[in-house]
Amino acid sequence: MSRGLKVGLALGGGAARALAHIGVIEGLLKHRVPVDVVTGTSMGAVIGAIYAFRPEVPYLKQRIEAYLGSEAFQESKFDFMVEKDLVDGEGLFFRFSQLARKSFFYTMSMTRRAFVSEEVADKNFGFLVDDVAIEELQLPFAAAALDLISGREVVLDRGSLRQAIAATCALPGILHPVRHDGRLLVDGGWIDAVPVAPARGLGADFVIGVDVSSEIREFEEPDNGLDTVFRADAITRYMLSEKLLENADYVLRPSVSKIHWADFSQAKEIIRRGAEEVDTQIEEIRKKLKARKIRRLFGMR
Repeated sequence: MSRGLKVGLALGGGAARALAHIGVIEGLLKHRVPVDVVTGTSMGAVIGAIYAFRPEVPYLKQRIEAYLGSEAFQESKFDFMVEKDLVDGEGLFFRFSQLARKSFFYTMSMTRRAFVSEEVADKNFGFLVDDVAIEELQLPFAAAALDLISGREVVLDRGSLRQAIAATCALPGILHPVRHDGRLLVDGGWIDAVPVAPARGLGADFVIGVDVSSEIREFEEPDNGLDTVFRADAITRYMLSEKLLENADYVLRPSVSKIHWADFSQAKEIIRRGAEEVDTQIEEIRKKLKARKIRRLFGMR
């Protein structure tokens, strides 16, 4: 169906939600849509890197499953960051405990460069990806990061894979920025949440973007200045992502936006929803691929 076209997969960040990318890859291959090029941001880059290293879905699933059951994952403290809904009947003490947890996190962010130590972060990245050069991967791969110094996007498509993953995953306030070639790099989600353009830069003719980010929540009157900052930041990044996604040939949006970004306990369900999204959209994807192939045949842009 897509013979003669290089299909690129641009995988967005989203921590636990990004596990849906595994289901997307599995679904595309099931429907005989190849994955020739992979780019990613943050956890999307992790999934993409593992698959580019060894393009086999069973291997990808096995590696992620082993990571989620590892000591390294437990030390990353993701469970601490899962925000519980304040439902009726939980009582006043529960509400105070939630406020205390958030206050502790904000205090840590103000007094330290990152919530997770570099030692713990290195252990996690070491568990997730092999210490190889990006050029040695079986599929073309690139990760997106933001340079705090220049304010520009940096596409990491050569050199150390682990360093690239550490950079694209460096969530501000959670993980330490990564110094690389005179730059100070953080999570690419702040500038290119679903890296479509980098996929084209690696030679992809048809790019499928996979967006697993949360939707903008229904507006609630801010309680304080910090809530106002968070709301404005969320809107800005959402609108930037939507604008950049216009450059994709097709966009998949697995139904995972309601799942908390740090809640990895629903891994199997998240993966299933990724595969389900492909099943739902496959006919439209095939139509778009066919149209692109015809345009290319007649030399049309």
